Amino acid sequence: MGSLSVTNRGRPVVGYPRDEDSATDRMRPASILPPFLRWAGGKRQIVRELINLLPDDIEKRLYREPFLGAGALFFALRPKRAVLSDANEHLIKCYEYVRDDWKSVARYLRQYARRNSQSYYYEVRKRYNRSHYSAAQAARFIYLNKTCFNGIFRVNRRGQFNVPYGWKEPPAIPTPANLREIADALRGATLRAASFATVLADVSPNNFLYLDPPYPPLNETAYFNHYIRGRFNKFDQEWLAAWVRKIDAKGCPFMMTNADTDKIRRLYSGFRFLRLPVTRFITCKSVRHKVKELIITNYEVQGETRTKLGHCPQEHDTRTTLRIP
Repeated sequence: MGSLSVTNRGRPVVGYPRDEDSATDRMRPASILPPFLRWAGGKRQIVRELINLLPDDIEKRLYREPFLGAGALFFALRPKRAVLSDANEHLIKCYEYVRDDWKSVARYLRQYARRNSQSYYYEVRKRYNRSHYSAAQAARFIYLNKTCFNGIFRVNRRGQFNVPYGWKEPPAIPTPANLREIADALRGATLRAASFATVLADVSPNNFLYLDPPYPPLNETAYFNHYIRGRFNKFDQEWLAAWVRKIDAKGCPFMMTNADTDKIRRLYSGFRFLRLPVTRFITCKSVRHKVKELIITNYEVQGETRTKLGHCPQEHDTRTTLRIP
């Protein structure tokens, strides 16, 4: 098993013997539980590659994910202990009600799914924007997520969900059995509606951190940062990079997925990059584009997985110094 150590540059390095007895293989579920929500930038299509890049001692660590979204990696791993958080309180409340009262959520969701149509969608959307958190509201969140355009969660300046109907027929509404599995996976997780800075302040060396922040927009109409009322802007990207360097200094291993842009490469200069080609919707039009994403780690990924994904050698190993407010 690979062990966590610190190199003379102060970065954690994890060795990866890729054989049948590796700890990562032993903890891998027989079948991967897919996320039950659609989410812009979701990692469902690359989750197996991400699993192969995890530290071998991952099951001994507290799993943390501060940009939860659809939670593809969390649900694939189903760790016994986790701290899952997101700045989107609507999302976290949905997870809480599914975990704590999935039967009620399933009952309401069945009613919404049965009446699905364009006019009914807008009726539910209006009710959603006027209602408080409850099992019924969680079911509305799921219904809207499954029937809206491209699974986008976008709010206007007043914090109201405003995504149009998506004409997805029939929508892939989770079954009661699906929700029960999701509830079981969430049983050992602490859920928090909080900013990434609030959550990262609690990170310790015996944690593992997976970061999948909203990506910087690839063009004028990209939806990646249309997420919550405050958006996720370039200053947030810089602030996050500062926090990541603080986490690295603590000796906590992390893995990040992010857009392969010059700015992201500059912000995380000195860490290890792997390049991964993916196909995504990156505009408001229903057009898929092949784009490159980066997997960034502060530990070494060795062997076949590193070669397959495309190692990006660093020209230098200097770090950008950013102050954490």
